[in-house]
Amino acid sequence: MHLPPFPTLFQQPVPPLFLVFLAAVGGCVGSFLNVCIYRIPLGLSVVRPGSHCHACGRPIPPQWNLPVLGWLLLRGRARCCGVRIDVRYALVEAAMALLVPLLFLRYPPLSATVFVLFLSGLVVASLIDIDHFLIPDRLSIGGAIAGCLLAALVPAIHGPAYDGRPWAAFNQSLGGAFLGGFLLWGVVVLGSKALKKEAMGLGDVKLLAAIGAFLGWQAVLFVIMLSSFLGSGFGGAMILLRRQVWGSRIPYGPFLALAAVVWLFGGGTLWQVLFQWWRQGMVGIL
Repeated sequence: MHLPPFPTLFQQPVPPLFLVFLAAVGGCVGSFLNVCIYRIPLGLSVVRPGSHCHACGRPIPPQWNLPVLGWLLLRGRARCCGVRIDVRYALVEAAMALLVPLLFLRYPPLSATVFVLFLSGLVVASLIDIDHFLIPDRLSIGGAIAGCLLAALVPAIHGPAYDGRPWAAFNQSLGGAFLGGFLLWGVVVLGSKALKKEAMGLGDVKLLAAIGAFLGWQAVLFVIMLSSFLGSGFGGAMILLRRQVWGSRIPYGPFLALAAVVWLFGGGTLWQVLFQWWRQGMVGIL
């Protein structure tokens, strides 16, 4: 029995210097995402005022506002008043500095640009969910609408088969959004009845709809399965470590987002290869 090989994940030719540029852009994107994560739940503008110390309110000079490097040079302390700067700011910037070039190595430029926007939304939604146990509608519902519209503009985000077919790509996004929303909504309803309390928030339902709009209906099934596994494993580990008790509230948005990132970076390819292996194996048995 011949099994198909696992395809190369990073096939796009990108010059090394451009990768360095993309890493710098990713770091700057991460810096802006940190602003969004802090200000959106407070109802503040993400544009004005400019970057400033949250403790004393003084503006942060550009030389100390460099992604990752600024945090390292300041040793995690604000230069103006010495207040501690959470290492999460640098981690978000570093993560985006790594992931943006990887997206351009994996996808054609237009598709990669769309997925940078998608990934940015996932990061903001996840960290707001961790901090406040909510996912703003502008990120979930707005993300679902944006996913459908961007699919029509860049159909190739759903694969080479959709390139040049904007209406088909739009339908794929719309189907993914509806499937994601309704499937998780069904889980919420059934889980709430079984547990006799709210199983998860509707923000998670709307976030999965946004994920389906960007990645398609096939990704929805993968994301639900993987995020359930990750969330259950995390919850179980926290109970064993006695950091939480049974029934404690855990934000589910980050696990949905992580599963979507896995799909972006090979999860979909792995899904297809495993299905081909299974199908060829069944043919060999029969």
